[in-house]
Amino acid sequence: MIYSKTAGIIFSNSNDKALKEFTANRSMASLPFAGRYRLIDFAISNLVNAGIQNVGVITNRNYNSLLDHLGSGLFWDLDRKSGGLSIVPPFIGGNSKTDDELDCILRAIEYIKRRNCEYVVACESGFVANLDIKKIVEAHIEKKADVTLVYRETERPDKFAGTLKLKVDKDEKVASAENALLSKTGGKLTIGVHVFTRSAFNDILSTALNSENPAISEIISEKTGKYRVYGYEHKGFVGVIDSRKSYFETGMELLDKEVRDDLFNKERPIYTKTKDDMPTRYGLYSDVSNSIIADGCIIDGTVKNSVLFRGVRVKRGAVVENCILMQGVEVRENSTLKYVTSDKNAVIGGKAPITGTNRKAFIVKKNQVLTD
Repeated sequence: MIYSKTAGIIFSNSNDKALKEFTANRSMASLPFAGRYRLIDFAISNLVNAGIQNVGVITNRNYNSLLDHLGSGLFWDLDRKSGGLSIVPPFIGGNSKTDDELDCILRAIEYIKRRNCEYVVACESGFVANLDIKKIVEAHIEKKADVTLVYRETERPDKFAGTLKLKVDKDEKVASAENALLSKTGGKLTIGVHVFTRSAFNDILSTALNSENPAISEIISEKTGKYRVYGYEHKGFVGVIDSRKSYFETGMELLDKEVRDDLFNKERPIYTKTKDDMPTRYGLYSDVSNSIIADGCIIDGTVKNSVLFRGVRVKRGAVVENCILMQGVEVRENSTLKYVTSDKNAVIGGKAPITGTNRKAFIVKKNQVLTD
């Protein structure tokens, strides 16, 4: 099978700076999402569902949370004697170039050197989608492409560095690829998943390693004339996590059943670390509507149009509307929260309402106590 000759690489610190409030102590890849998942779950599951059994995760900083989540790769069926999940940590010494991107590129090259693969699927961590990687690789092989860039018709992203705006012909051959941040209009924008032949991967990353601008996307853009570069359109849901605004908006989009059905496609499941917990308990005074609520919560108040992670407690008289509350958050009695995004284990409440807007949610940091 061709998928035994395909390796996957995930860059876990993609665009960390875009969400400083949530990535100060964790990588983008380990950012909680959708009540029980981490962003990396989508990239790993996409690769595993295609039969890819060699997956390397390139880490750079703040990766303790990621290591705890991934473990040996058991929950993605990647705990194998041969191949499986490999965590590729930063180099310590032996390399004079200390820039983060250069270090990541060097480690990606070294990882692929040790793999008997003909194709490489490289994934960024800031995108949420359920992709049929098998079909994408098949299209790549059929067209004898050197590089295949997965894209969708969408709006111009806010801050995601590395997104390319493509111009393609009727056969999906890429005529040009430019930095999407330089364009004032939307179009065919890449979504952080690229397929390479082994030789093209090594050449492009080696060029980036010796370039003044080591961004892989910039090198791909420069080499569209040298290589056979094709696009592949993904027509399903794509969440681009490139700012705290987009994180909130993407989380809220999950309240739409059509979005959930597309993202959590039963034919291509999204796997995550299993945590056994009691079912959520709803008290006599609870009132819940149009919300995603994970296991282990205790709801004694009102919850509307919100996403609650494991172990959240909403006490009696409290009102939570249009909020994303991560694991272990406690909302005190008679509190009102509207348009709030809270990191883990925060304690929130008081007489004054805590309110953001649909354009700018109020941010509560990890372990923060925000009470009267």
